[in-house]
Amino acid sequence: MNVTKIGNRFLNSRFMNAVCSERAGDAAATIALLSTTTKDLVNCAYYTTQSLHNKKIPEEKRKFVAGIDLSNGILNVLSQLTIGMYIKNKTPVAFDYLFRNSKMSKNAYNAAKGGFSLIVTLVVAQVLLKRILTPFISTPMAHYFKEYADKKDAATKKTNNEQDKNTKTAKDDKTEKTKETEKTKQTIATEKTETQQNSKVSINSMNTNLSSPFKSFEGLLKVK
Repeated sequence: MNVTKIGNRFLNSRFMNAVCSERAGDAAATIALLSTTTKDLVNCAYYTTQSLHNKKIPEEKRKFVAGIDLSNGILNVLSQLTIGMYIKNKTPVAFDYLFRNSKMSKNAYNAAKGGFSLIVTLVVAQVLLKRILTPFISTPMAHYFKEYADKKDAATKKTNNEQDKNTKTAKDDKTEKTKETEKTKQTIATEKTETQQNSKVSINSMNTNLSSPFKSFEGLLKVK
């Protein structure tokens, strides 16, 4: 088996020509930009959550710190996906303009263009966007996020208080109904007892009235 021929065929295949074409540098710049964007997105979620639950930060400042972390993450992701991609697409044109009179070979020229695109894209994304543009805008956005969080917490507390109040009112109504039911039962029991007592008194009175004539008759018989 001739390994050299197989290797040459593979290197000259359409797949390798597409991967290693003059757009290879563009692909590398795209991968680098997406990797930094993904990292910033994960960091945004992690640091925002950490700031909200960090007991070392005073409670009244946690929302603002978390707002800054959230603002930084959003701005980094959006700026790299918009401005970063725009710069990446324009760097080949800029390279062609700057080195239009270059005497480099085609392979060297394409390699230099790819490296130029990668370096410029990373410099713009990591230095200009993340270190200059993002901090300038993130602080006002953090104030907005803090105010939004405060309003949301206030609304939640109000809802909870109303629910607690309604629950307490329902419990009080239930207790009041229970007391009224018990009072009604006691009243019925008392009335029943009084009725029974009155019935006994009536019966005793009837017995007394019925026995009085007999007693009088007996008294007359004794006199005679």
